[in-house]
Amino acid sequence: MSKITKIKIKNLFGISEYNGDGKSVELSGQNGVGKSSVIDAIRYALTNKSDRRYIVRNGETEGEILIETDSGLRINRKARTNQADYKSVKQNGHEVGSPETFLKDIFTPLQLSPVEFMDKTEKEQNAIILDMIQYDWSLQTIRDWFGEIPDWVSYDQNILQILNDIQSEKGDYYRNRQDVNRDIRNKKSFIEDIASEIPEGYDAKKWENENLGELYQKIERARKENENIEKAKRFVEQRDNKVRSFEADKEIKLSALDREFAAEKERLVKEKERLEAQLRENEIRMSGLAEKKRGQDSSDQKRV
Repeated sequence: MSKITKIKIKNLFGISEYNGDGKSVELSGQNGVGKSSVIDAIRYALTNKSDRRYIVRNGETEGEILIETDSGLRINRKARTNQADYKSVKQNGHEVGSPETFLKDIFTPLQLSPVEFMDKTEKEQNAIILDMIQYDWSLQTIRDWFGEIPDWVSYDQNILQILNDIQSEKGDYYRNRQDVNRDIRNKKSFIEDIASEIPEGYDAKKWENENLGELYQKIERARKENENIEKAKRFVEQRDNKVRSFEADKEIKLSALDREFAAEKERLVKEKERLEAQLRENEIRMSGLAEKKRGQDSSDQKRV
């Protein structure tokens, strides 16, 4: 587990300047002196989010937070009022690609808000915890879970996608369950029809000795397949959470491309206007030269 070795906060929220060396400290004081601002600044550094309306301290144009850990992680984020914000995330001295995604993988807002985590339902808490787990698996894991290696699934995918394919309607488990359930319904209906017509004096003991093992085996297989499908669905819920995270990153990158495109378009329009003005000026000069040439030709003809 990484430990913070250095914290520097300057002009963020209500903090003028704060420096910490990573040792355990107790923040105390009256309301409004900045205790919660320290936590909010750390949350801002790790998540790039804040519930506050203003991030930069009142009267300043730039606020900064720097965090260093004993694992080689260095986060430097600057909020600016008159220009784009600045961020630098380094691991062992090297800039991290996709820093916001990197930070999401190692930190969650709930790590700084344990009370908020405790207020969530048990299902929500489990989903959050599972989402933080890097799960190692193999084909033996699949065999242990399902008692076999389902042959209708491609195993060169993410484990969540594999589980989704196993529980999907196209999988053998689901189709077999449908067939068994249909067979059960038909047999129940058939039995009910027979039962309604059983005459007086029906010899039940005779039928108690009949072999019903095959039907019971089908029912048990359906029950186990239902359990397997429910297991897979729980893992799919975790996959959906990650998909939403990927979609958010995509939207952020698309917005950046839109801004870049707009700036380039504006530059090209101005360049076009400049060239058109130069073209008009050249046409006027050419027209003057042609007029001058016609005057010269007229003078030459008169001398002749």
